[in-house]
Amino acid sequence: MILRGKKIFIMNKNPTKIENLSAKVVSYLFHPLLMPTIGLYLFFNSGTYLETINNEAKNFLYLIVGFSTCILPILSLPVFIYRRLIKNIEMDVRNERIIPAIFALLFYFLGYYLLKNIPMPNILLAYISSVVAIASLALLITIWWKISFHTLAIGGIIGALIALSLRLDADIQYYIMFSLILAGFVATARLRLNAHNYLQVVAGFVLGLSVVFSFVYFS
Repeated sequence: MILRGKKIFIMNKNPTKIENLSAKVVSYLFHPLLMPTIGLYLFFNSGTYLETINNEAKNFLYLIVGFSTCILPILSLPVFIYRRLIKNIEMDVRNERIIPAIFALLFYFLGYYLLKNIPMPNILLAYISSVVAIASLALLITIWWKISFHTLAIGGIIGALIALSLRLDADIQYYIMFSLILAGFVATARLRLNAHNYLQVVAGFVLGLSVVFSFVYFS
């Protein structure tokens, strides 16, 4: 950092190989496609009445949510690479993200369609609806701008946890604190990889948190 008069100039330092590797590991471990299923797990382990749902019902929800929001979108990526619609699974270029985002949204809608008529607590259906909502917004925004899917997803998790805590008086402060710390790591990783700028990272986090919070809290 160099001080000149009243102005501050920050010298950008290229990340080292270790920093790049660490950032990639964090990005893969906490990939946006994993977040809907992780959120569902947190709901079922929140110390609320949701824990009393029988295991068969939980496993069915895990299956549908995990398959529609994670497995199917991942399985489609090799096809996109083969057809040269994307260069790699990281999809660094904004335009490359549009077609995979369209297909991911279709899979999300499929999962929602399979679950919407199944008896379940309103708060769970609201969470599943919020996942579809932020996927829809992510696609619309990506047509013009490269918002961070990673921070959108982790922001959604935090929004869901805060809403769950307030609405059901759930004692999940440690979940929320850990998720906030994790969000910092994820945001830093995306910036280190030069995948996004600060505005794209912050916008993703705020949008994900506010949308999911609204769906879950006011359902």
